[in-house]
Amino acid sequence: MPVSKAALAITLTTITILSLLPVDNIKGIDLTFWNLPVAADKIAHFIAFLVISGLIDSFCYQDAFNLKKAAIAAIYGIWIESLQSLTDYRHPSFWDIVANCVGILMYWMLIPLFKITPILRVRWQYKETTHLETTSEHVDK
Repeated sequence: MPVSKAALAITLTTITILSLLPVDNIKGIDLTFWNLPVAADKIAHFIAFLVISGLIDSFCYQDAFNLKKAAIAAIYGIWIESLQSLTDYRHPSFWDIVANCVGILMYWMLIPLFKITPILRVRWQYKETTHLETTSEHVDK
């Protein structure tokens, strides 16, 4: 699905950049929203990785969401935290990684609901349609 490729690339690029920006003002840009309460920060991580998991799942639509896809999302989160440790102004957090993993797990648990949600179920319908077309082509030969 070309849209999911673009959405995944844009999302990962944006999150990577935002996670590495300093939390103070940058040349007149107000970044005070970074000073979130701890709970709000963890909720932001949770939501981000719920979305990332869905985008990875849509990008690799041929297979069901599995441990490999979950690991890719988790490794990305750990990579971001590692990059933050290389800066003088951002710090890695174990609890950010936990929030990321909870977002990934929640995506996995919500898949049955997503499959019946009109705007989201296209991910699974596309797979079924493609599989049926491929199967019928092999039968015809």
